[in-house]
Parts: sequence; C-alpha cells; structure tokens
Amino acid sequence: MLTRYLDPKNDYAFKKVFGEEKHKQIPIDFLNAALNLMEDRKIIDLEFLNPRQPPKLAARKESIVDVLVRDQRGIKYVVEMQVAKVEGFEKRAQYYAAKTYCAHFGKGRKYHDLKKVIFLAITDYIVFPKKERYKSDHVILDHHSHEHDLKDFSFTFIELPKFTKTIDELDSIEDQWYFFLKHADESNNINEILAKHPEIKEAYDVLDRYHWTEDELQYYEKLIMNEADAYGVMEAAKKEGRQEGRQEERIAIAQALLKQCLDLQQISVATGLSTKEVETLCDYAQKAQEPEK
Repeated sequence: MLTRYLDPKNDYAFKKVFGEEKHKQIPIDFLNAALNLMEDRKIIDLEFLNPRQPPKLAARKESIVDVLVRDQRGIKYVVEMQVAKVEGFEKRAQYYAAKTYCAHFGKGRKYHDLKKVIFLAITDYIVFPKKERYKSDHVILDHHSHEHDLKDFSFTFIELPKFTKTIDELDSIEDQWYFFLKHADESNNINEILAKHPEIKEAYDVLDRYHWTEDELQYYEKLIMNEADAYGVMEAAKKEGRQEGRQEERIAIAQALLKQCLDLQQISVATGLSTKEVETLCDYAQKAQEPEK
C-alpha cells in the first residue's frame, strides 16, 4: 500500500527536500540542529553550490555529492545521504571534503582564504559497528594534548539504524529530524509533535506525493528499482564472478553494475576486478556514449 509521504532517504527525494533554493530554510534548520550550531556559529543563510565534481569524474555517482552549500561566513557543508553500504565510505568522505576545500583555490589566492569544510553523512546502514551512539563527530586533535589546532575539517556521521527513539522519546529538534529521515514514508499523517516545527512540516509537504508530477514520481520509482537491480546484480556477481572466475563474465557483471551507478570500489569488490580495470571499463562506456563528430 502506498503511503502519502515519499521516502526522504531516496536520492531524488532527499535532494528535493534539502537541496533546493526555494526550501532553503529546511537545510538551514536541519544543519543547525544536527551540528548543534548556536550563537555566532548558527547558520543564518545558505548559498547552494554546484554539487558536481570535475567533468572527468562527473559520470560516476560517487563524484556527485547530494547537497553542497556555503553559509554566510563562507563555511562549506557537504551533505550525503548514503543508503547502500559502501566499502571505504569514510575515505570517500575525506576525499569529498578535501576536494571541496581546494575547489576554486587558484593562482593569486592566499592560504588564509581557505574556508572550513564540514562533512555530514546520514547513512541507512551501520558505519562504525563498535560505536554505540547513532551520531559521531570527528575532528583533528593533537595526539598528546588533544588540542584542536587544525580546525578546517570536521566529519559527522548519523547512523539511522542506531536511532531507535519512538515519537514519544524525541526530546529535541535534532531528534525530530532523525525521526523524520527514518520514518517519514511510513505514515499518511504528520504526527502533531513534528507538525509543530515549521521546517519539518515543510519537509513533509515536499515529500507529499500529491505535490509531485507523474514524471517526478516515475523517476523516484526508477531509482528504487535501480537499487533493487543493483543488489540483484551484486548477488549474481558474488556467485558467478568469484566462484567461476571467468574474466568475460566478471567484465559483463562490472558493466551491468556501472549502468546501475555503483561506485568503483563496490564493483571491484563484487567482481574481483581491480579498480583500475573497472575505471577503464567506465572510460570506455563514457566514450561509447559520446556523439560522433
């Protein structure tokens, strides 16, 4: 049975909720709550930036972040919603942050012009099995004194499977946002507690399927089918690619996974091909799609 509200964890739905200028009060409120930004650190305004990385990588899913914004102080926020478990996601987070930090830093610029980057990941799987808390904040500290001298990078991970609070146990706006992310698509009505918060109510309105066009709903459903197909192909890869070990089959499976927009590391693990081999297949696929001159 279809519910009224769509799943905010869906890539397309997430970007409609948190990545559109007309709804920018939503990411402002969410980031302030999730990162506990108060007083002079509080976000007042946001500018949406192009989330795509350089053209050479733009065709690969892992090179396009979900939301990239800059606040009134110039601090950049990279926001990622990750549903499928990805090997090495923590390294990918650091890569994104580093790329964002250096973006547009060209000739004539000075190092003090570089602005802080905050990476916020919401995952629908457990990233850190040994951690009990559903939220973890990571910064660079001096090994002996624990002083926070290098302040331009920070990483926050929100692991939704670990968030188990019921609606009656929510004691902050931050909790309400996590409950929204995890459970929004499970009901036809907004709980009165959540509806009292204007930005969360607006987020529910964005997810209301009756406000979506037929084309938008079809694309939303297509992404769900792609995820299911990718999982099926991954399972086939484990059985066929690894057990039989035939190079032709592994290449065919890798090509199928590339069409499902999985990242290179996932495909490498699933097929037994090296990342370099998968990258070569990706380059061939890109060239094949380019129009003849």
